[in-house]
Amino acid sequence: MLGFFPHLSRLLLGLSVSLLLGGCDKEEINDVETYVNEPSEERMLLVLSAPSIYDDYYAEALPLIVDFHINYCKAIMDNDNVVLIVDEDTKGYYEGKLPEDVLITAEVFDIWMRDFTTVNPENPVRFTYTWASMTQAESREVQQSFEAFANSFQLDYTSTPLLVDGGNIVDDYAGRAITTTRFLEDNNLSYDEGKQELMRLLNASEVAIIEPDEEVLAHSDGMVSWVDENVLLVNDYSEDPEFKALVMDELKASFPSASIVEVPVAYTTNPPGVWEGFESACGVNLNATATYNNLYVPVFNMPHEEEALHIIRANTSKEVIEVNAEGVCPMGGSVRCLTWQLTGQNAQRLIMAARLN
Repeated sequence: MLGFFPHLSRLLLGLSVSLLLGGCDKEEINDVETYVNEPSEERMLLVLSAPSIYDDYYAEALPLIVDFHINYCKAIMDNDNVVLIVDEDTKGYYEGKLPEDVLITAEVFDIWMRDFTTVNPENPVRFTYTWASMTQAESREVQQSFEAFANSFQLDYTSTPLLVDGGNIVDDYAGRAITTTRFLEDNNLSYDEGKQELMRLLNASEVAIIEPDEEVLAHSDGMVSWVDENVLLVNDYSEDPEFKALVMDELKASFPSASIVEVPVAYTTNPPGVWEGFESACGVNLNATATYNNLYVPVFNMPHEEEALHIIRANTSKEVIEVNAEGVCPMGGSVRCLTWQLTGQNAQRLIMAARLN
């Protein structure tokens, strides 16, 4: 999910740090052992983006988003690496509550990092961000702010003109990917053409294109989650047998050797006028961020979760880390939606930039 940023004309802040990156390496940072983040092949980097105090769209929810970010960052620390992008005037909300090397002083024009950044942390691809949640001009401004940020820190990725929100690509980083039919509609592709394009771009061997369970954003990451090697979890759609058959038939046909497990889900409705136009993500535990060794699962203090978490833990070898997402889920997304994932040189550049920052 992504809202819109009404002050898109402001310049990026703090990007001059990137001028120092070319000759910077781990050994040049003093007291390395005092830092939270450590570049490692075992730890992914999770990147979050703070809302600006000047963003009217998020003004009422700002304290809730800040609290979520702080708690999420703390859940990540000691398990994976994490940095949070925040502008100079908003940084005070996080200072003293998070370690200094977690914060990068810069600006990206929205908080839903999954959607407009890159997919697949090992072989990152930047799709062209769609405008399902905003105008085309606003969508372009948001993605341009990301590109300016990424270029300033010399991040490497490939780009494609094909339209997709990143939340509509769920991949296991090992050759399997899932999207919804919205991808076909946005790009005027047939089913076979859509599969071929995603296989080519993501170096994927198996691709599923499922029907979406809601029509506004139509993201697959509110429906499915790869939680381990060869293990795919999917929401239990038993209340709608016809829809369930469409989804399960496509997943089973596309991933014949995968273990596909259904997980309880509970949908809630936002009060009228609250984040109007977006389906609540409260109750959707599969909007989880998966790294090499950990699975960050959103929780909402809802009755179905005991069973859902039991099933998730029984089907993954990863450490399941619960992240309370009650403060952000009414906006239409939660843990995975708010997270951009990086590995390798890209991750190291941002980790070192945060230290210098």
